[in-house]
Amino acid sequence: MSPHHDGTRTEHGFASLFQAPGAGLGLVWLDGRALETNGGTGDDSMSLRAAVFDRNGAQLSESLVDERVCDCCPTSVAITADGPIVAFRDRSATEIRDIAVARTVAGRWSPPATVHDDGWQIAACPVNGPAVTARGRIVAVAWMTGKDDKGRAFAAFSKDGGATFGVPIRLDDSASLGRVDIELLDDESAIASWVEFADQRTQLRIRWIDSSGARGPAQTVAGLGAERTSGYPRLGRRGHELLIAWTETSDGRSAVRTAAVRW
Repeated sequence: MSPHHDGTRTEHGFASLFQAPGAGLGLVWLDGRALETNGGTGDDSMSLRAAVFDRNGAQLSESLVDERVCDCCPTSVAITADGPIVAFRDRSATEIRDIAVARTVAGRWSPPATVHDDGWQIAACPVNGPAVTARGRIVAVAWMTGKDDKGRAFAAFSKDGGATFGVPIRLDDSASLGRVDIELLDDESAIASWVEFADQRTQLRIRWIDSSGARGPAQTVAGLGAERTSGYPRLGRRGHELLIAWTETSDGRSAVRTAAVRW
């Protein structure tokens, strides 16, 4: 089954799936239909769209969430007490590509809202999406920005379901290649991961943070390749264990590695 029915031979990808409240499967994706329908106009905008299916696979809806977003930065979705929230890299008319969220409010997607005004102006997609996690009305978003050609990773917390966010918390200690993830803990603090680049070394690191701005020491999980084939490390919770998965690349080969940390 396909969630889009525009009939264009354009990119539709970077999807994130979620359990749709009161329904079955929900998903958001980057949609390139405007690249064909606006051919010759100079409009190269990708849009962010969403769809919901029932448990029998019948499509219930398709929605436009944002008409202009970054071309190939992965999306991320979490479920709050109010419904789904999607985090993505937005794209302004002046090529500011900061992280935004959209929420479902009374069954409809809210207008996108920027998590923090980083002001990163870049003429091409950095292929570096955000991560979002939620428990009840507590939401945390992690992201990377490269303003002034300085890669940095941040996270911010929301206590109102993603309507507003607090002051960003710096994750990296030196410089970051991004590829972030984040998981909330039972006490509403969080563990975030990112790829650090310092002293010509690339490392996967994690750090405890909370909404007050407190930070634990950064811990190195593993060395990583700087190339994109090393992918996006991922976090997951299992009780009081944090599971970490990443791709190890060497001599043209790759393998998925995992580690577990207790908190």
